[in-house]
Amino acid sequence: MGVIKRQGIKQSAVRYFGIGIGFLSTVFIYPLLLEEIGLLRFIQNTALMIAHFFLLGGHVIAVRYFPHFRDEGKSHNGFLFLLLLWTGAGYLLFLGLYTGFNDAFFHFFRDQPEDYLQYLPYIVPLVLLMLYIQLFTDYASNFHRIVVPFLLNELIIKLSLPILILLLYWHYLDLNWVIDGMLLAYGAVLAGIVGYIAWLGELRLRPHLGFLTRKLWKEMGSFALFNVLGTWGFILANRIDIFMLGLLLGAENWKGVGIYSINLFISEVIDAPRKALDNIASPIVADSWKREDRPHLQELYERSSLNQTAVGLLIFLLIWASLPDLFALMPNGTEVATGLWVMCFLGLGKVVDMATGINSLIIQHSRYYRFNFYATLMLAGLNILNNLWLIPLLGMTGAALATLLSVVLFNLAKFLFLRIRLGMQPFSRSTLGILAVAALAFGLGYMIPNLGEGFLLTVTSIALRSLLIATVFVSLLLYLNLAPDLHDLARQGLERARKLLRRR
Repeated sequence: MGVIKRQGIKQSAVRYFGIGIGFLSTVFIYPLLLEEIGLLRFIQNTALMIAHFFLLGGHVIAVRYFPHFRDEGKSHNGFLFLLLLWTGAGYLLFLGLYTGFNDAFFHFFRDQPEDYLQYLPYIVPLVLLMLYIQLFTDYASNFHRIVVPFLLNELIIKLSLPILILLLYWHYLDLNWVIDGMLLAYGAVLAGIVGYIAWLGELRLRPHLGFLTRKLWKEMGSFALFNVLGTWGFILANRIDIFMLGLLLGAENWKGVGIYSINLFISEVIDAPRKALDNIASPIVADSWKREDRPHLQELYERSSLNQTAVGLLIFLLIWASLPDLFALMPNGTEVATGLWVMCFLGLGKVVDMATGINSLIIQHSRYYRFNFYATLMLAGLNILNNLWLIPLLGMTGAALATLLSVVLFNLAKFLFLRIRLGMQPFSRSTLGILAVAALAFGLGYMIPNLGEGFLLTVTSIALRSLLIATVFVSLLLYLNLAPDLHDLARQGLERARKLLRRR
């Protein structure tokens, strides 16, 4: 866990710095223009869905098969060149389908305002940028270098978008310029990641197609096929909500998407540590499977579950306990508050995903990787049906509830598969202890009332409630040693603090 812990801590620090920027934007900037932010989030989310499919599994191949190609003296046997061709073929396939079915795509939005339909073609270049950003980010993880690519991805996008929204709100830019600026920001991210890989000396573009035997090509193709369909199923099971809201909410769909996306961002604060851990753990899990080191995999599975359950629950409780106060600080906060239960259901989904540890990575890099395909395909269909049923019935809340149901069922399926097939399971008595500590901390924190209206009183209410919950939760967590890695991290932090104080 040493490399995972160090890199995970670094990336989590960067991620939470980005989250801090995103939080300020979400509370004070994005609610200013709910319809426009809804449209931008729709474009981003739709492009992301498409990009994950037309990567054709290249980002997973980049990690899974790098150990087979690794050879610094031979430019890793042309692996990066192969990945670029692979991803380029995926984008050409997308362009062909988009050109052929362009009219059918826009037919879905025939009832939406014409003023906004003109911006949907921006999805096409955004897909290209997202394809290669994802590919190069995953490729960099092979060298245990994920912090800088992540820093570029987090900060450039999260700094540029609120600035563009403010310029639009102040009438310095129109919506066309805002979307052009968003594309430039993604282009800057891609250029930065490629430049960083070149700086590491790993931008090795020399082809070596002779290394790719027919057997290896067939194995990679089969692995990619099931993973791309599995990834697409996962996206449909977990990320189709904004797309379907854009289709089904009716006349005020973009405002609804805007409100939903703001609450979605608040919920995404919860699983920042999981994303950091996955990026670092993926190549290590792949290497463990290559060595058939199942005890190491079981250890990673258990400890990732404990650590993520503790952190995920704490963040969820801090947000949920003070969410009404948070809405009170926002422009158009009354409208955004209609998404209260959106945040609740999406947040619980994040906690469930974190509590089940690195189950997806263990399956993805094993010889049972096809299971991800079958499970996610089933859940994708279920999620689409749930959205079609619940959005007309419950609106935004229906989309969030559909996502929660999909996440729970998907993780239950993976849990049962790993338990039955491999004899692995992540839970222990410590898991129950963490749940009990969380319930106690939340109960005590919830007793602190709102101190009154006004910015200072509202912020004070949030601070006092959060301080009590965090103090009770962390103190009991460390005292009972319920999450050993977090306990060790706290001990190391105290030792460093003591050394610094002694020097002074």
